[in-house]
Amino acid sequence: MRGEMKHRLPFKVGQEAEARSFITGFRGAWFRCKIKNIGFKKGKLGYYLEFFDFLDEKITWTKVYQKPPKHTNKPRGVMKMDLMVRPSFPPWYKESELLDHHSTSGIVAIVDDTWKVGDLVDWWYDNCYWTGRVTQLLGEEKVLIELPQPPVGEGRSYCALCKDLRPSLDWSPENGWAIPISKEHEGCQYSVRLVHTHNQDSNAERYSMCLSDLLGKGYCKILLSYF
Repeated sequence: MRGEMKHRLPFKVGQEAEARSFITGFRGAWFRCKIKNIGFKKGKLGYYLEFFDFLDEKITWTKVYQKPPKHTNKPRGVMKMDLMVRPSFPPWYKESELLDHHSTSGIVAIVDDTWKVGDLVDWWYDNCYWTGRVTQLLGEEKVLIELPQPPVGEGRSYCALCKDLRPSLDWSPENGWAIPISKEHEGCQYSVRLVHTHNQDSNAERYSMCLSDLLGKGYCKILLSYF
């Protein structure tokens, strides 16, 4: 409850979100969902979640803060409760893609046109997003990704289509969306930028611009950049 009181969570009934689980077989994955209700069980805050991609699943009560699986590298006596729900993933684009900046306002992620070895990514597979790292390029349309080792993730490497990848991001109530810092892989690189776009003139004629042009003309304020 301390984290809940210190940082008021922004979630509301009816809001779309993403949720994760510490159950073996699903560690390191994010599931798209909708908050159907908010309530307490035994004094613990939880959300009743409906999962878009698992229609046969019943609405599930999920405790907002949960104790993560034991990690051998953590010193004794240190216990950090992890937030299990975050807002829907923000819009993201490749640098060469067009963005209608008059219809886009808020946080936007921008990535390089091609994925590189070391990139942290989320892989859409089996109706959820698995967080991993690109370890090898397999031509123009495929890469090899490695999932975090247990207990953080499920481990193992998989061949993934580039079209099924998105940049991996972290979210917290105090800082919002942020570039992740990998503790599992020291060789990670962060070819993603978070920018804050703002509508210049709501009455102006709508038009599209390349993201690289938007950055140069000052329509986007860079929040974080790791290259």
